[in-house]
Amino acid sequence: MAKLIYSRNGSETTESIDNASPQVRWIWKQAHSFGANIVRVRADQLRYGKSTGKTFDAFHNGKVSVYKQKDNVHPDNALYFARKIPLTKVNKGMQILEIHTNIDVQDTLDTVTGIKYYSQTSFLGRLWNRIRYGTPMSINS
Repeated sequence: MAKLIYSRNGSETTESIDNASPQVRWIWKQAHSFGANIVRVRADQLRYGKSTGKTFDAFHNGKVSVYKQKDNVHPDNALYFARKIPLTKVNKGMQILEIHTNIDVQDTLDTVTGIKYYSQTSFLGRLWNRIRYGTPMSINS
């Protein structure tokens, strides 16, 4: 299956998000709303859970992975996108959206919303919401 890669301004290897369909831009805006930097929507491979690296926290649920830069990154680990400006300075927000050509937009939006809730709500907050409202504790429950 073919994949499409979108970036903020486009480049030799990516298409500008401005040229994407409205549905793809919805995914971009939803991820941008909570500070995600990279979103990957795979065609086949499924991943679940959270992983942590030197620069990013990664949230995986099914075919969708969202990478969000850590708030405190050591200058030696700073990440740059296209311009030589650290990601923590000017390049905040969405930078890359990688999708396959037969994407289920609604499923992807729902997954990104779940990841947003999981990444922004503490464990105790999720526990309270689970007890009070029946809200899931994890991304994939």
